[in-house]
Amino acid sequence: MLTAEQLITDAGLRPTKARVAVLNTLLTSTNALSHPDILAALQGVEIDRVTVYRVLDWLLENSLIHKISSDDRAWKFQLNAPKRNYRSADTAHLGLLNNHGHAHLHCQQCGTVLCIHELAAHIPQSLFDTYCVSNIEISLKGLCLDCQQS
Repeated sequence: MLTAEQLITDAGLRPTKARVAVLNTLLTSTNALSHPDILAALQGVEIDRVTVYRVLDWLLENSLIHKISSDDRAWKFQLNAPKRNYRSADTAHLGLLNNHGHAHLHCQQCGTVLCIHELAAHIPQSLFDTYCVSNIEISLKGLCLDCQQS
C-alpha cells in the first residue's frame, strides 16, 4: 500500500511533515473530508488551520487531490484516483478527466461525499474542441446506507 510520503515523492515533489500528515489523512479516509474534518483528524499533530489550507492548495495544484463542492457550501477533499487512459487526439483535457471526470455521491442527510471512480464522464472530443472546460462535476444525491437505516 502506498504511503502519503511515497505519493508525494513519486510525483517528484518534496514531502514535508505537514504535507504528509494532511495527505495521509485523506489517504486513510473512505470519504471526502472538509477542512474542519481534516483538522479534527489531525488533532494532536502540531499543525494549524492556515497551514492545512496551504497544504490543501499545494496538493490541489500538484494534482494529488481534488475538491468537491457540497450542499453545505464547504469544499471537501479526496485523494485522486490512479490515472486512467482516455483516448483522444487532443490530450489537453486528460488531467481534467482523470481527476474530476468521475461521479460523487452526496448524502443529503449526513453530508457524506464519496467518489465513485467507476462512473466516469464520457465527453466527446468535439466539446473540448469548441469549449474550454475548467471543471467537471457529476453529482448523485440521495441517502447513504447508514441514513437510510436510521
